[in-house]
Amino acid sequence: MPRSPSPADALFHQFLPLADSIARGFHHRGCRLIEFDDCRQVARMALWLACGRIEDPVSAPAYLSRCIRGALLHHARDLGRAIRVPRREQDKPESSYPWVLASLDQPAPCGDGTLLDRIAAEAPEPATEPARAALALKLLEQLPARQAAVLRLRYLQGLSCREASRELGIGHGSVSRDERQGLQRLRQALGLRA
Repeated sequence: MPRSPSPADALFHQFLPLADSIARGFHHRGCRLIEFDDCRQVARMALWLACGRIEDPVSAPAYLSRCIRGALLHHARDLGRAIRVPRREQDKPESSYPWVLASLDQPAPCGDGTLLDRIAAEAPEPATEPARAALALKLLEQLPARQAAVLRLRYLQGLSCREASRELGIGHGSVSRDERQGLQRLRQALGLRA
């Protein structure tokens, strides 16, 4: 026996394009770090759960938008430590996303020297530059994904804090915090003064 659609079902079908639109925008603003299908699925699930809580249909669009955006932000934050980059994106040599590896001793486009210059105020024992660069690159790969991405964007691609926040889809305060924490971890790992 088929069941009759509930008011929540009607709201879900009415606002499904809104959820898909928010998911598409989040996917594009988030530097495509989370696949669109995942964004759409999270947005639709948040829409379904929020439709059951609607009491006033007049305020439904604003409430549903907030719920969907919140669910997408929670999803992105949960994946922040282990962002899975699609293989097809990793293999592109012309890719400019923050997961592209570059030399740590090449001059930064912003003119602030290199990432190694920024990390090392002074070394406790003399070490050759190539050995120090190789060690810093290895340590950079061991940082949490977002901190490594922030350091690559800021020092290897020469982006400002705001540009890096736009590229990663996070606030510029988070970029500053991740940059500071990432540099501190690299300094500690290299045995340099903080």
